[in-house]
Amino acid sequence: MQMAQFKENHEYIGSPCVKICKYKKDFMDGNVCIGCFREQFEITNWVKMSNSEKQLAIEDAKERKKEFLKNHV
Repeated sequence: MQMAQFKENHEYIGSPCVKICKYKKDFMDGNVCIGCFREQFEITNWVKMSNSEKQLAIEDAKERKKEFLKNHV
C-alpha cells in the first residue's frame, strides 16, 4: 500500500497514469508513454518524487501531449 503524497496545502497528488502504457519510437525517442505522457523516469520514480517535482512532471506531460497531438494525429 502506497502512502499518500501531499502538496504543501496537504492536497493529495495522484498519479496521472491512465493504465494505457504505450510508447512510439518516433516520439521523444520512445521514452515517453503516450497514455499519460510522462517520461519513463517520472513513471518509475513517481512515489519518490517531491510534490513540486510531481507538479512539474504533470505540466511537462501536458506540453508533451500537445506536441504529440500536433504531430501524430
